[in-house]
Amino acid sequence: MAKAIVDSWVMAESRDIKRSIEFYSKLGFKPTRRMPYYVEFKVPGGTVLGLHSAGGKKGKGHGEKNTGGWGIMLRVKNIRKLVTDLKRKRIRCTQAKMAPGGAYFSSFKDPDGNRLVLLQFGR
Repeated sequence: MAKAIVDSWVMAESRDIKRSIEFYSKLGFKPTRRMPYYVEFKVPGGTVLGLHSAGGKKGKGHGEKNTGGWGIMLRVKNIRKLVTDLKRKRIRCTQAKMAPGGAYFSSFKDPDGNRLVLLQFGR
């Protein structure tokens, strides 16, 4: 799997993307990628912070249960192939599906319950 990863970053949910952009801008972070429901900031030291919209409703995000917290994001080139490979290795992950804005994602958890998300922008 390691060879299939293009880059990685951390991500959290935001109830108000606009407000979050203002907050992180005050810290000196400039958005490097903006989409209707998603924004990324490059943080000094090489970390990339991604924020995605939780839909503005407490506990819900685009019709799914809000898990909250942070996740490790892994950008990949061929998400469907990678999901198939992970399932073959008996790693339980979701089917790749399209998020608002056109990115495809699939998620799974490590043995401690930490969330990892595969993401493919555009096809």
